[in-house]
Amino acid sequence: MLTRNLTAYINSFYENVDEFIYRGTAALKKGHGMCFDLDYLTTTTLQTATDPWGARGLKTVEVPSPSNANRFAGVLMADFPADADGKVRTVRLAQPGGCAMVAQRVISTVGITRLTCIVDQTAGDGVSGAFGHGGLRGRGSAIALQTLAAATSGDLALTNTTGVATGVYSSSTGLTTVTLPGAGTALGYLTTAVDADNYELTVVGGAVAGTGHATTGRATEGVYPVVQATGADTFTVTGNTGDAAMTTFLTKINLLKLVYLEDGEESGLSEYVTPKVSTASQFVLAQGGITFVVGGLELAGDCTATLADPITIGGLGDGARKAIQALGTLTTSSYLVTVTSGLKLAGSALTNLDFLTAGDFSMLVWHGNYGNGIAGLWKALAGTATEA
Repeated sequence: MLTRNLTAYINSFYENVDEFIYRGTAALKKGHGMCFDLDYLTTTTLQTATDPWGARGLKTVEVPSPSNANRFAGVLMADFPADADGKVRTVRLAQPGGCAMVAQRVISTVGITRLTCIVDQTAGDGVSGAFGHGGLRGRGSAIALQTLAAATSGDLALTNTTGVATGVYSSSTGLTTVTLPGAGTALGYLTTAVDADNYELTVVGGAVAGTGHATTGRATEGVYPVVQATGADTFTVTGNTGDAAMTTFLTKINLLKLVYLEDGEESGLSEYVTPKVSTASQFVLAQGGITFVVGGLELAGDCTATLADPITIGGLGDGARKAIQALGTLTTSSYLVTVTSGLKLAGSALTNLDFLTAGDFSMLVWHGNYGNGIAGLWKALAGTATEA
């Protein structure tokens, strides 16, 4: 008869684990998501696009990117160092349908909050693969199995979705001084500067308010080690975040929290886009997923983007889901998305979507690309963004 330690069984979470191949050069972090490389190929005989090569058949994985965001594989169960030669390595992933410890960056309520894997706008900045604000359900999203609240000296010291954190970089010290109401206190500041090097700042976007940030004054997305809490509202980090108003998460270093990895259809992952004045700031998740528009900025003219028709003949267009939400409020002008082919909620032609106020959103589904056809439409299913 099979026997087991019942207490140990009850107190261990269920995992769906397997090994995969990684050929990249970048370092990998435990708790970060990975995606399948379904178009991996070489010029070697039997390894080209016309060959039935098993190495791309749910075997090779890579860091999340715009090209693989609809191919979520799972979450890394260990760290892996960088390798300039890109030697073949095996990595263990906790897969959808089971639980995992993930690099969580936002507050959560046990059993309720959805978290979604991030695709960074700037490849290699260390943000891609972490889990932020919840997007669409399915593979690449997760349900929190731990409550995580912002708390003084807690795992998550402060979350800032309104873009009110400002950075000032000093080239002489190599440090950025960040001002964010309550942040220093949350990191342990009382009356004098205190070391806070067990925390890190994740920057997902931001820019200087006004007309100057169309090409300059942009926040630099990335993960920055905290050095000290220097005041009730100030702290320093190593590196240059950019002198800008930023959207940030302030967490313990290498913070991991328990989640259930959703299975089923692909979520398409998530991204954070910072608007530019009177010019385009295009989202990279063009085939689905959710785009969070960073706010806390004043725009002297609309920032534009285009929601194109999905991949054409023989592509994966039909059923693609795309959501866009304003994470923070924009002032004066909007994030204006042109819809190439679309229908409004009411059924008439949809030309564009206007995002201005925090919480403005739109949810669309693509119907079309059947057989050898390329015709189709984005259908708005729900939303509060202004339709035109």
